Amino acid sequence: MNERRKTFGTDPGSADDLGAGDFQPRPIARPDPEAARRGAEEGGFTAGASTRASADTQRRYRTGRTAQLNLKVTPEDRARFATMADEAGISMNELFARALEALSDQSPDNDKQPQSRRAK
Repeated sequence: MNERRKTFGTDPGSADDLGAGDFQPRPIARPDPEAARRGAEEGGFTAGASTRASADTQRRYRTGRTAQLNLKVTPEDRARFATMADEAGISMNELFARALEALSDQSPDNDKQPQSRRAK
């Protein structure tokens, strides 16, 4: 087991151990930017064109609301709530805020929180 290790290349431990002493990396071939621009224009790709859907279809609104409220509701109640928001042309957040205002306006004492439905 004292046999000397077999090596690749010339002298073990030298810089040319792997026989790559004369290695020179190839220069990186970069495409011509003007040719790339012409090819993009010919293919119909322009810098100003956008294919993204409008933000309104995805229900993304900038409202300043940062707190989250997660509720467990029935699928029917959720669908009804979404339909009410769609029919009113407002977000579900805005519908929720309006519902809270309407409930507080009905209360005899506006500072009092409305009571929720009690479980049977």
